[in-house]
Amino acid sequence: MDRFKWSPLNLADILKSMSDAVITIDAAEMITSMNAAAEAMIGITEAEAIGKSCAEVLKCEIWGKNCPIKAVLDQGETAVYFNVHLELQQGRRLPVSICTSLLKNGSGERIGVVACIRDISHVLRLVGDLERSKEEIARKEDNIRTLLRKKRRERLGDIVARSPKMQEIFELIELVAKSDVTVLIQGESGTGKELIASTIRALSHRRGGPFIRVSCAALPEGLLESELFGHVKGAFTGAIRDKPGRFELADKGTIFLDEVGTMNLSIQVKLLRVLQEREFERVGGTKTTKVDVRVIAASNQNLQKAVQEGRFREDLFYRLNVIPIMVPPLREHKEDIPLLVNTILHRLTAKAQGEPLKVSLEAMNLLIEHDWPGNVRELENAIEYAVVRMAGDTILPQSLPSWIKGKGERPHGLGQLLVNVIGEREREEIIKKVAECQGKVSDAAKALGVGRTTLWRKMKRYQIPKR
Repeated sequence: MDRFKWSPLNLADILKSMSDAVITIDAAEMITSMNAAAEAMIGITEAEAIGKSCAEVLKCEIWGKNCPIKAVLDQGETAVYFNVHLELQQGRRLPVSICTSLLKNGSGERIGVVACIRDISHVLRLVGDLERSKEEIARKEDNIRTLLRKKRRERLGDIVARSPKMQEIFELIELVAKSDVTVLIQGESGTGKELIASTIRALSHRRGGPFIRVSCAALPEGLLESELFGHVKGAFTGAIRDKPGRFELADKGTIFLDEVGTMNLSIQVKLLRVLQEREFERVGGTKTTKVDVRVIAASNQNLQKAVQEGRFREDLFYRLNVIPIMVPPLREHKEDIPLLVNTILHRLTAKAQGEPLKVSLEAMNLLIEHDWPGNVRELENAIEYAVVRMAGDTILPQSLPSWIKGKGERPHGLGQLLVNVIGEREREEIIKKVAECQGKVSDAAKALGVGRTTLWRKMKRYQIPKR
């Protein structure tokens, strides 16, 4: 068989059949040949390209001083690989990979360069798709971790919940606990606003400082100012000595102003000054007192409506409402009721040091179906009522209050019936302990975990005779 003979014609045919673009360039950096793939890629014929400089034909961002083809010619590099974008017709940019190799004649002189050019746009698309896939996988993994974390977390401090609405409250509590910013907690009565406030304080850097609670609605209007800011001796009838206010007592700590919407406008002015300047004067005094206090306020009223009606100062509202926390009513996150019920039962069991208590499926369904206008506070009272009435270790439907079973009206004032039943239970416990301690009130008080004076007061209330 004849040996295959190479010839210029064979080489030209080979170059034309290659799928990669191939261009030859002489020592003067002029185009000397171009195959069909190069013509298709660059959009110019070989006849048009021959005799033109490679910089004019191969328009890209690195031609000139840093031109790799010039480096091959000048330095005698055998092969150089680089990636660039070619500037094609109609403003189109094509990403390519170029391999340049030195051409020599029979005497070893450098006579030019051959450049093989490959379109890598599809490779870059695959790389981009891979990166996007990695990002999507990482995002999904983050979402899964977040969901698992949220699913696992059913408690924050003393707050228990697993519903999405309360999980948002959890996240907000953790966020505001990191700073000293003023917080306004709004929600219906019984939703746990004070519990949220105490949790914020417990997670903050002020947890070692005092936590002063003030129920603005419980204090008479004439005494609220003195309670908040203190008074000097002789400021009013009965002011027999100087007395510090709650803000002074809360210095370096946190003050919780519950039902702040009940304040009259004159006290609102003084509160606004404390929020702005961190200073005030005692009632009847002239000395300015500086305090370092974190303020958390709460209200079951719609304070924005109170502002519109002129009952609450607009500037004070915006000072308090730096970080608003809206606590949903229990009827809007009923999926938390089983967890709340079990937590309440666990607390009652631990307090009484008794056997674990349970709730039947029928009773739990009734609890979930109830609308709970008194929210978590009403739920706690209902469970305590059921524990008093239950027989055995399981709460049954017949143990629940009648209005929850739909067989009676809910008592006014959040269940006076509950108060009566629970009070009777407390009376029996006191009688039992006093008898066990042979009538010694001090010993009975210690056994009950209350003060001696408190026990005397309860004995008087329940008409328990002294022995």
